[in-house]
Amino acid sequence: MIRHIRQLIQWAPEFKGRFYMAGCCKILEAVFMGAPYGFVFLTLNDLLNDTLDSKKVVMYTSGMAGCFLLQCFFAYLFNRIIFPVAGGVGEKLRLMAGEHMRKLSMGYFNTGATGALHTLLVDEMLAIQLVIYRAFPDYLTGVAFLTLTPLILCFFDWRLAIVTVAVFPVALPFYIWGKALFEKHMAKRSASLVKINSDIIEYAQGIEVLKAFQQAGKQYKKLNDNFEEFKNVSIRLVLTGDVPITLAWMVLDLGICLILWAAVFFLFQGSISITLFLMFLIISLRIYEPVKSLFPAQAFIKLADPAMIKLKALFETLPLADRIDGSPLASFDLAFENVDFSYGDEKVLDHVSFTIPEKTITALVGPSGSGKTTITRLIARFWDTDSGQVKMGGRNVRDISVNTLLSNISMVFQDVYLFNDTIYQNIAYGSNNADREKIIAASKTAQCHDFITELPDGYDTMVGEGGATLSGGEKQRISIARAILKDAPIILLDEATASVDSQNETQIQNAINALVASKTLVIIAHRLSTITAADQIVVLNEKGRVAETGRHGDLVKSGGLYARLWKGRIQAQKWRIHPDADNGLND
Repeated sequence: MIRHIRQLIQWAPEFKGRFYMAGCCKILEAVFMGAPYGFVFLTLNDLLNDTLDSKKVVMYTSGMAGCFLLQCFFAYLFNRIIFPVAGGVGEKLRLMAGEHMRKLSMGYFNTGATGALHTLLVDEMLAIQLVIYRAFPDYLTGVAFLTLTPLILCFFDWRLAIVTVAVFPVALPFYIWGKALFEKHMAKRSASLVKINSDIIEYAQGIEVLKAFQQAGKQYKKLNDNFEEFKNVSIRLVLTGDVPITLAWMVLDLGICLILWAAVFFLFQGSISITLFLMFLIISLRIYEPVKSLFPAQAFIKLADPAMIKLKALFETLPLADRIDGSPLASFDLAFENVDFSYGDEKVLDHVSFTIPEKTITALVGPSGSGKTTITRLIARFWDTDSGQVKMGGRNVRDISVNTLLSNISMVFQDVYLFNDTIYQNIAYGSNNADREKIIAASKTAQCHDFITELPDGYDTMVGEGGATLSGGEKQRISIARAILKDAPIILLDEATASVDSQNETQIQNAINALVASKTLVIIAHRLSTITAADQIVVLNEKGRVAETGRHGDLVKSGGLYARLWKGRIQAQKWRIHPDADNGLND
């Protein structure tokens, strides 16, 4: 518990004072919870000694009432402090996680499942808040009673005080056993929860494919099986953890019998008074309850363990080193110098070297997996190279601040993602000074103004999560408008015309050509016909090496890899569907 609170204070130091205030309130609440027993003792003592009068009754009852009022006051004060702290810490940690994630390389997101991040930031973060407003007070109360009870009871009778706390060491092994069981099963529960979240996201995002291939039922069964596994893990967690908790509570309850036996023994010996006997008998009925609360508190702490571990691992993941220097770039030519890059153990780029002059069009061509998309991501520094340098304006991109670097780049991805917002906001995304005129002008250039104005709400139409309400070609043109509006000197196009029809393809190509005079364009092309007029074509082979560079005509004449790819493209244009499969293959 202390370890968790220290870690939370380290992450959110602005809540340190309020944690201490809440702790003091809870301890004072525990003190005034036990204080009334002192007035009970005085009342019994005067009653049995026949010295009790109405004045003392008023004084004792007033003292007890004051204790109860103060107990309620500090309990109220604690709640007024701790619940906002729990919410504030949860909000702070989510924002810290989001801020840290945006600084990480894309490699982190490639290896980490979306479901794991969703589980951490939504489900498991609630467990941390539960520790703050539920486990924290129970832990403080339990520890306060364990510490103060022996000292207070010694004031009345040191022998009965020893008898009262004698059961604590006996219950301790069960506490440790329960802690170990919770730790073991909580890890399984966390893994199962991650699997469920990943499957739900996959099921929702892939429902179109599942239906098309009649696999929705099979995928649903997989989802159902994972829910069943999560249920079973959760039940095992409760049932197995309940055994040591029940045994520990039984030991503590037997402590009441031990107190009664010892008190009777000392009473018959004449070493304690009847007043002290009754006092310990009354106290024994409530004294172990705060200590019992330590066991469920431990369960809540263990429930938060996976989140604490994952958050610590996230914050300890080093972000890409950023330079404070944000000085502007003098030019926007690009250069790769002996660049090597790997995804884990898989090498993608091998000693890649080429230059891209400013305000020219360079096309990247090659078979799937040759590293074309990786090159554009290295330019934007989504990753860092294993070795070699990527330069912009003669400067290593590692020596350029991330904000300066990305402010000079517009990107159009092959897999377009639009946010659940209006078309207007999706186009304006990334531009700080866009007005409606500029947005409409960019839309016209990207050939998407006409279809936008035909929508019921025009530019104010909501596109749904991921742009679900639009076709692939419409989303692609909106993303091009977004890149045009940003007006960055470098534009990276990852197969910008992949999802548009032949009519719009020509229009978009004209829009792209209009940018050549003022932009440095890097285009990834699968349709070789779209890049025949490029100033430079960089051809990559399947091993991630530069096979050749040059203009279209020269590369076709050279008879190398590009010529073979071009020949394959010409043959593909002649392909026709035939009723006879054999004739189709031999055509």
